[in-house]
Amino acid sequence: MEPAQFGGYVRRGPVDTLSVADAARQLETIVRYVAQTRDDLAEREKDGDPPAVDAEKALAFVHEAKALSLTDATGETLAVVISPAVLEVLEDALGLLQGALDRQRGTAAPATTEELRNALKGRMTS
Repeated sequence: MEPAQFGGYVRRGPVDTLSVADAARQLETIVRYVAQTRDDLAEREKDGDPPAVDAEKALAFVHEAKALSLTDATGETLAVVISPAVLEVLEDALGLLQGALDRQRGTAAPATTEELRNALKGRMTS
């Protein structure tokens, strides 16, 4: 499935865009579209190439991930619809980068990936 198949689709530079009104009529299809990213992530992990272990790979994964920008009537972006897989990769990469920074500063304390994820999720909800 390609984003150009959505009614009201507009490409603005590198961003696939729909108005909120157009997106509302196609929400289920949009959700299935961005959910394809979960399969992409699973395939990479199965191949032993998880993107979160390298900052450049994580950013490349995020840039390649299926996403849609939702705009108002003036074209201003109000929201971006992404897969939770994108958030997971970003959280993992951020946790690894934080660990590297802590080690460089000499403040490192060993932490599991799960502990890092929980800490990041706690920061995002508070």
